[in-house]
Amino acid sequence: MLVGIGVNEERFREILGVAEGAKEDKAGWLNFLRYLSGRGLQTPELVISDACLGLVEALEEVYPHAMWQRCIVHLYRNVLRLTPTDKGPGNLSGRQLGAGTGRARLRHIAGSRREARRYLRMDPLETRELEQGAA
Repeated sequence: MLVGIGVNEERFREILGVAEGAKEDKAGWLNFLRYLSGRGLQTPELVISDACLGLVEALEEVYPHAMWQRCIVHLYRNVLRLTPTDKGPGNLSGRQLGAGTGRARLRHIAGSRREARRYLRMDPLETRELEQGAA
């Protein structure tokens, strides 16, 4: 299932569209974005998603002027999945540190502010290669 959710001018979320999608590949997202465009969706200012390369590629084709940003929740989950169990206070794993510590937690896990900023700037392809290398 592919779902598009937008934020309107009053800052409320609205479901833009829902469609059946067997895969999250470029073809699936391309069909979905064309469906939204056909329903009258103008170029979004910002699209936020996980590191789905199919969506990013399809977005460039249908809405070439839209900006894309990686979802911070997905980014943190990926960082924590790669966190060695000996990192963190008292040798707790990153997963045991709690979800509410945000960027400071990412900085702690990455080892420095510079490394945390580098990871936040990575594009989806780079992060996917990094994650596959650690698996």
